[in-house]
Order: sequence, then C-alpha cells, then structure tokens
Amino acid sequence: MKYSQQVLDMLEQAVSGQIGNFWNFSFDFNALFGENEEFADAWEAENPEMFDALNDVELMMFLEEHDPSDKQGFINFLTPYYEKAKQLNKKHP
Repeated sequence: MKYSQQVLDMLEQAVSGQIGNFWNFSFDFNALFGENEEFADAWEAENPEMFDALNDVELMMFLEEHDPSDKQGFINFLTPYYEKAKQLNKKHP
C-alpha cells in the first residue's frame, strides 16, 4: 500500500469516528512526519504536496494539546485536513 494511502486511511478512520483512542492516534500520526524516519522519507518522496500540507504546525499543536476524550473536536478539526489529503492523493496515483 502506498504511503499516502496509509495516511489517508488513518485520517478516514479518525474523521469517521472509528478511532477509540485519540491519544494513541495523535502519537502515531505525529510519528509519520519524522520519528518513523523511513516512512516519512518515503511518503515525502511519493507525495511531497500531501506531506507538506499535513506537516502543519497548527495540526501538530492540535494533536499535542487537544483533549483526547473530545472525539467530536478531533473529527471537526481533522475533517478539512482529510478532504485536502484526499485531493492531493488523487493527484499522485
């Protein structure tokens, strides 16, 4: 599976409310931008526009600071990022 599709799948699960623990989601999602260096490098090479669009300070701060028990808050905040990621994933089939 392509790296961009894996990220898109994570976001889709989040915005559809399928994530039970947003605390873990936040750590896992943030790791995709560098902690998991192999994934980050491959994803950036595959789809640099999507990588850059989601490598957003506002998004990272939200994931670090938002109350993980506020499921609807996560859904509301992540939905525009998910929509943007879907568009950018279509540009890089």
